[in-house]
Amino acid sequence: MSKTILVVEDVNEISSQMCNILREKGHETLSATNAGEAIQIAENNPLAMILTDLDLPTFDALVEQVRSHKDLNTIPIAIIDINHPNVNVEHRLNVFSDFSQLDALLAPSPRNQA
Repeated sequence: MSKTILVVEDVNEISSQMCNILREKGHETLSATNAGEAIQIAENNPLAMILTDLDLPTFDALVEQVRSHKDLNTIPIAIIDINHPNVNVEHRLNVFSDFSQLDALLAPSPRNQA
């Protein structure tokens, strides 16, 4: 089943590569370049996940706005980083070393299956 993933990345080449990989895995993608744009897109589209990176200039604003938004605060936020970065635990992020690990996060939980 296709899931819609919002890729928030300010470098067009990286955003395109991430979207291509996700589409190859069968997902739909939307793109944003900053936190404000991402929130607007998220408010208007049902999302399975937000995928971003720690180097995004508006990273902290993105996480803060999603976590404090009454309708968006349950959307998982994930980053892919092969270097296993130290991430503030309060951000409640999912950190993965490659795209194949996203599948577990996107899989329906047993309690949501009929």
